[in-house]
Amino acid sequence: MDANNPIDAADHTTDSRYGDLLAEVEAMFDDVLEKATIDAKEDLDRAYARLLVLTNELDERRITEGGYGLSTTAWLQSTCQMTGREASGTVKTARALAHMPQVADRAVTGEIVMSGVKLLAMTRDRHPDKFADHEAMFVDIAMHGNPKDLRIEVSEWEQDINYDEALGSAEYDTWGREVFFNQTYGGRWNMQAEFGVADGHVINTALQSYIQRSYINGNDNTSIYERLADATIAIHQFWLDHNTTIETSGGNKPHITVTVPYDVLTGAKRQLPELDGYTIDPATLRRWSCDAGIVRIILDGDSQPMDVGRRTRTIPPALRRALDQRDKGCVWNGCQVPASWCDAHHVIHWADGGDTNLENCQLLCRKHHTWTHQGRRPRPLTPREIGLPVPVGTSDAVSNQHRSTSSQHQPEP
Repeated sequence: MDANNPIDAADHTTDSRYGDLLAEVEAMFDDVLEKATIDAKEDLDRAYARLLVLTNELDERRITEGGYGLSTTAWLQSTCQMTGREASGTVKTARALAHMPQVADRAVTGEIVMSGVKLLAMTRDRHPDKFADHEAMFVDIAMHGNPKDLRIEVSEWEQDINYDEALGSAEYDTWGREVFFNQTYGGRWNMQAEFGVADGHVINTALQSYIQRSYINGNDNTSIYERLADATIAIHQFWLDHNTTIETSGGNKPHITVTVPYDVLTGAKRQLPELDGYTIDPATLRRWSCDAGIVRIILDGDSQPMDVGRRTRTIPPALRRALDQRDKGCVWNGCQVPASWCDAHHVIHWADGGDTNLENCQLLCRKHHTWTHQGRRPRPLTPREIGLPVPVGTSDAVSNQHRSTSSQHQPEP
């Protein structure tokens, strides 16, 4: 809490339930706070077990069907603000709990946590005939072990009673996968995905390697969720930038096409650029166009194409190789992202008359490239500003000197 923060100050002066609770919590001694946290979690587990018992009774009486024409799952969604998956899982777990009396006895007291109840419910549903004979064993493990212990015991038990079935389940858990990726009405994109154990580890390793602390500025206050999103975008962009074999049906590499009036690109006209009918940030457009394929199209008064020029790249391959050799990676102060993950950036944008040459270009990682086009500082300095020569075929020694010197000359954020 920041006493100088007007929002915090307002919270303390507001007569509210949250304000009363916050005052009570802040007055607690450390040991009291620890116990209160544990008690709150046990209350949550007990409340979850009670919800399951209530849900099962509601389901058995068919109250929602008779009164509202809704299934119990649909009723939970509409009245309890649950997602479809949450409501469906609640009903399934509630039905299973009704057939696990020993688990239920400990769940309603909070001695078996929510995750344990859910796992045992799924286990019982898979093996309804054999589960009852081993329920007491699972209750003991769930009460005294951790969730990982319970999961291991369940796996070993399922292998003992039916190895082939356990193998099939393990194969699905390893390789089963699905991704839902849809554009919302407002133009943003929503992703929901589920991967198997092996594939999930591959994806997690890639994401974690990108967001490791060595790639993050010490003053970066973006959340872990934002960094994971950045990593997801960067990995997909890396594939588009570096694959040499995949082509679309039109014979081109996968690409994004943006059509924009020249005066909008240069900033002479105040108008948001559009991508598939949705507006995007002008800084994003200028960042993309720093290194892109450009096609000139002349339109007549009715916006019909009259002349289409040849597609040209703003950063030729030879220049990109020279930038990789000279800069070695992102030249933003303190950044260590390697060259293969960087964009080629025009210090003076080509749409503003800047030249496409080694002197006017440098490497920036995706985040710092975006920041630069948003006007955030410190900006990377050009070799000329640093006072370095810019010969063709720069040596490793000079390249390393350029990176270290640029860090020394740039102002701190």
